[in-house]
Amino acid sequence: MIDIGLLRTTLLETGNWVSKDMYNGRVVRIPNSSVLKGPIFNYSQGFRFVWDEIKVVFTNTSDFQLAREMLLRVAKESIGEYLVEAQTSWKTISENFRSENPPLEPTVALAVNAASLEFTVDYVVDYTKRTAMKDRLFTKIVQEVANSNGRLEWASSGVTVINQPAAPDAVEARPSSSARGASHTAGSH
Repeated sequence: MIDIGLLRTTLLETGNWVSKDMYNGRVVRIPNSSVLKGPIFNYSQGFRFVWDEIKVVFTNTSDFQLAREMLLRVAKESIGEYLVEAQTSWKTISENFRSENPPLEPTVALAVNAASLEFTVDYVVDYTKRTAMKDRLFTKIVQEVANSNGRLEWASSGVTVINQPAAPDAVEARPSSSARGASHTAGSH
């Protein structure tokens, strides 16, 4: 909660498309007269930035330190144009409302799964440019992986199926069910 006023209560939303307990950037203004009717979300008033994230999954044999450094560098380069404006905008929010100062710089977190290294990159972005930013980030990341000389490898999320024909002697000769049924019927007369 960042403000309780006479006419409305103002909150910062967490979660939704951001999986961690981080602010996603949406300001929720709830009129006190309709507190039980539902929330009101606003992307453009006060703080026009939202926190977003992408997930990047590498094999568990990839160079995790290189991956972390590359992801952080790519994120910082990509959001550089937004960061100063976001910091200025957040300063206005924190002056008008009581709120903590969340991290506005990009962050990278690692989770290790059975066969992969899953990195989550969190960053702040203008709410009107979320899709363009994801495209920019992934384009740069794909280029970096391609130029890593095999130190970074994409993890496969699917199952690889190798189709090999069976050896001829492995196929058992069985009469079809219709042939068995016909001989049984003929023998019962």
